[in-house]
Amino acid sequence: MSANSKNIPILSIILFITIVTLISSISNMISPNLLIISNYFGFGGNTTPLGILTFSFTILTGIAMLIFGFLADKIIRKWIVFIGTIIFSIFSFITIFIPPDLNGYFLFLFLTIMTGIGYGALIPCIFSLIGDIVSQEDRSKGFSFFSISSLIGMVVGTGLATFLGNIDWRISYSIIGIAGFISALLFIFFREPSRAGRDYSYMLEKDALEYTYRINFSDLKVIFKKKANIWLIINFVDTIPTGIILFLLFAYMEDYHGISSDVTLIYLILILLATLIGTIVFGFIGDKQFKKGSKKARVKLALLGNIVPIPFIFIALIIPFRAPDLIPGILIWLILFMIGIFINGAVNGNWYATVVDLNLPEHRGTVLATSNFFDIIGRAIGPLIGSIFADTFGFVYGMLISIFFWILIPFFWIGVLKNVVPEMDATEKIFTERLESLIKK
Repeated sequence: MSANSKNIPILSIILFITIVTLISSISNMISPNLLIISNYFGFGGNTTPLGILTFSFTILTGIAMLIFGFLADKIIRKWIVFIGTIIFSIFSFITIFIPPDLNGYFLFLFLTIMTGIGYGALIPCIFSLIGDIVSQEDRSKGFSFFSISSLIGMVVGTGLATFLGNIDWRISYSIIGIAGFISALLFIFFREPSRAGRDYSYMLEKDALEYTYRINFSDLKVIFKKKANIWLIINFVDTIPTGIILFLLFAYMEDYHGISSDVTLIYLILILLATLIGTIVFGFIGDKQFKKGSKKARVKLALLGNIVPIPFIFIALIIPFRAPDLIPGILIWLILFMIGIFINGAVNGNWYATVVDLNLPEHRGTVLATSNFFDIIGRAIGPLIGSIFADTFGFVYGMLISIFFWILIPFFWIGVLKNVVPEMDATEKIFTERLESLIKK
């Protein structure tokens, strides 16, 4: 293996981060301007129509991921990413022309659904491409950058929507549309990598051969026979706690602590920054341990990343302080939250790297798409459960119910830990035999 094969292709990763950041930002632009958009369409502050719109976006994104996840394992991924980026860019930009009436709402609903389809096309393809351009020993780091893109997108989307909302809420969509179109043009120059991956593609290049294996419907049995795969896919419960916390955070801070939404946004940015740093740091640690021969290292880190934060988040949620007497309560709250979320960052890159390690190149997009579909269910369930408990018992208990689901998460990782090494070895054996067979032809 050449030395260069171990280096992460930075320009490609930057382009991937940019595209995922842009598409993720769109899904976070409605919340800051919920009432403004409702009044714009003449709903008088009624948010239900926008709830229907958000639900439609989420469901269509999940369905699109399943379809394009399979296609990512079947056809050239570069052009799926290009077309997906063009789709979300154009329909996002057109938002600037939406009129302020009921017809405008239905147009916005249509544009949002189309944006969701573009979103669903992009994610599994970019995931599959990263798996091929990053070496096995650098996968946790590589996928850490993939993971933080959605976090950056949350900040970008929320920030743009907040600052431009009072001027014209549609402007933020047009800005993202223009940036996305430029990214799509740059992606034309991206070279589709070999599905053999960065570690093994040199074996085929010297013989001018191509890794020709593609997914078939019969392969779905192979994918779902792997126990570790099943545990990774059904682990959508890990999206429920964060879904609850993000949904109730602003109302919880105002009701329980007397802190306004604009100040809460600052704290949220700091918490997201802690997640970002934790994702990168534990990505490096996971790769370092993997290089030392510990094939379970990434799974162990993900398991710890779900267990250790529980007491930090629990204590933070029940600390009784209220404005104007915020010090030292708010500082303790913020430190505990940031520590817990920092450690939880160990899950992100190591989860993605484990999915790649477990599956053949032509199966990875499908596995990720299926996992994301279940995650979408979790993200939909979280706010629903949180709102029910908040309305019944108060916002503190609504937030605390997230801890109950957080306690359940580690049990899903025990199954992965038990099965990951033998199933990873079996995948590597099949893959190596295929490469040797191609070279002998």
